[in-house]
Order: sequence, then structure tokens, then C-alpha cells
Amino acid sequence: MAGKEELLLKSDDIDRMRRPRLAEMLDIAEGSAYLLSAEGQSTLASDERMTVLIVSAGTWGLITDTPASLEGGENYQITVLTEEARQNLKTLLGVPEKVRKESTGRPKKYSAEREGMDIFLAHTYEGQSIKSIAMERDMSPTTVQKLLNEARFLAADNLASGAWSAEPASPSYAKNRAVLAWAAAHTTGEKKAAYEAALRAMGGADGQ
Repeated sequence: MAGKEELLLKSDDIDRMRRPRLAEMLDIAEGSAYLLSAEGQSTLASDERMTVLIVSAGTWGLITDTPASLEGGENYQITVLTEEARQNLKTLLGVPEKVRKESTGRPKKYSAEREGMDIFLAHTYEGQSIKSIAMERDMSPTTVQKLLNEARFLAADNLASGAWSAEPASPSYAKNRAVLAWAAAHTTGEKKAAYEAALRAMGGADGQ
């Protein structure tokens, strides 16, 4: 079997245009994603189905993904692993139990609460592109995307808890539903259930 370094997968390794949901999860995982299998011998940007292990914020998810094609959109599915499956893969891959550790030295350069929310508002409610935000803030597009995704989850939490208004009369009602739908599609378990419940309370289960 290939070594751990050879298994590591980043969003830059795949075709982001054809695998957008997988690319977003790879950004969130921040270097803690492992390619377990890929059909055929062609490049990762091809039509082959991929199986990827995502380790993020203490959650282990197994993703199967086939890129978008002329026949249809991206086929993306994620399953949360049981504790037994998690331990088996941990031993097999040599993945540490605690993938992320809080830094005791220099603080993070950017945060979801500060820069992330600014990016979220500019992109979601003002329509500014990732590329434009990156150029304006002198950041890489990957950093902008990562902060945007983190802020999307924060926004969804605020909407689901009622901290932010989700009334139909709100001018941002449709966009708020889209944020909840995105969050529900990119997480599992209790969080997913909470986002879906908030969507139903707003009058729709899919945010469309």
C-alpha cells in the first residue's frame, strides 16, 4: 500500500469545476483528506470515481465522488464512519487521533468570525466573485474559499438557532435558505438535522 504522504489529497489535485462539492470538503479538511481508491489509471481530473476519507473537526467521513459530465452533475455521497471503522482506518493509514491541535504560539492569521464573515457577506449578499475577493484582499483563492466555507457554517448556525432573522419578509430570505441548504449538504449527523429542520421551518427542505 502507498505511504501516508502519497495518499494525501488536496483540492488543487482535482478538477474543481467538475467536482465542486468534493473540492469544498477538501478545503474544509485542510490537508486531512486521504485518497483511498480511484478507478483506472488516469489522472484525478478524469471521469473516474474516487473514494476519499475526510478527517475534519473530529468527524470522519467516507466520500464517493464521480465528476460532472455531459450526462449529469457531480455524483457526491458522504457517510459518517462508525467508531470501529474509524479505528481500523486509523491503524491502516497511520492517521493521528487528533488531527488538529490548537496553536500555543502565533495566532491564526485569519479567522472565520472576522475575515471569513466579511468574505461571506461580499460573496453571498453582494455577489462578489472568489477571484475578485482574493485579489482585493491579497489572498489566494484557496484561502478565500476556505474562509467562505467556514463562515457559511457559522451563518447556518446563526440561522438555525434563530440568532439571525429567517423571516420570509427579509430581503435576504432566499439567500439565507440557500446557505442552510449548502450547510445541510456538506455535513452530517445532528448538524445536518438542525439545518434541515430550519429549512423546513422556512418553508422548504432544499433551500431552492
